[in-house]
Amino acid sequence: MFSEQLYENTSAQISRCQERILTPVHGKSLSPVEKQDEELKLDVTNALWGDAIIRSLDFYEIDIRVRNRVVTLSGHITSSRSQNRVKNALHLLPGIVEVKNFLVSDDQLVLDVASALGSLEHAYDCKFFTGASHGVVSLNGIVRDKNIRLLAERCVSENPHTRGVINNIQFMGIKQNFSDAPFLQPIIRETIYFLDWVSGTVKQVIVNPNNRRVMAMVLQGKFIRQLDGPPSMDDERTFSLERLIVIPMSAVRYLTKTSGFLYITSAERNQYMDFAPAHFVAPPYNWTPPYPYCPEDVLFSLENHENDI
Repeated sequence: MFSEQLYENTSAQISRCQERILTPVHGKSLSPVEKQDEELKLDVTNALWGDAIIRSLDFYEIDIRVRNRVVTLSGHITSSRSQNRVKNALHLLPGIVEVKNFLVSDDQLVLDVASALGSLEHAYDCKFFTGASHGVVSLNGIVRDKNIRLLAERCVSENPHTRGVINNIQFMGIKQNFSDAPFLQPIIRETIYFLDWVSGTVKQVIVNPNNRRVMAMVLQGKFIRQLDGPPSMDDERTFSLERLIVIPMSAVRYLTKTSGFLYITSAERNQYMDFAPAHFVAPPYNWTPPYPYCPEDVLFSLENHENDI
């Protein structure tokens, strides 16, 4: 159903993830070639910023990477017209050897998922309505039971270009008030702050494969560990060690491109747990993670994964 898209999306993912690995470390002196690439990246950034429509609608959703003067663009944009504006903005820019354009437009994504949902509509005599905003698909309609609702959600999630699904499907004859949590995607290596200003960095994310949304994130840092049992004369009640902890997205106040802030302090031990590898599993090798993640960034909850088998 999505074989051609899967190939294209896999190519985009490989290119983007390779470029992330090869990106020069901040503070490291650059080679002459790397300096040229950095200058060209700035030119590309300025060219896209110079288009008023791109600047207002899509600029912050476009990932730009340059290596050996080959420009790789990935991310989600609003429409095919934006795609043309991106091409025109870079068309006459000197110094570019090649442009690898892996941008996904919302209008094409909506057409693709609507087509895929057609078989469900026919089988269950219902109608779905979809929309998309930078790859996040909103799913609406009325169905007879929750199983059809879940089937529709999974159908949309099978498209590798889907960034996440917001499922607003209602049950026939019952007015439901689904309050989906905000769509949040913490960036790998992003700094996350607790209320007491202790911080950790995002190591990996836990994704629900049914809707491709982040359920939790694995933070790495020095966090307070409280000891159990009665205190002794020479016993400190708390100590701090390098740890990996799992924070649910419900604990997030808000995220920016560079940092995030939580509702909880680093000492509120009951609201998060130490990361235990036995509780999680890597996605299947042929599963494409949602943008902007790479395969090694994502884990599935083992409990959630077993429930889906």
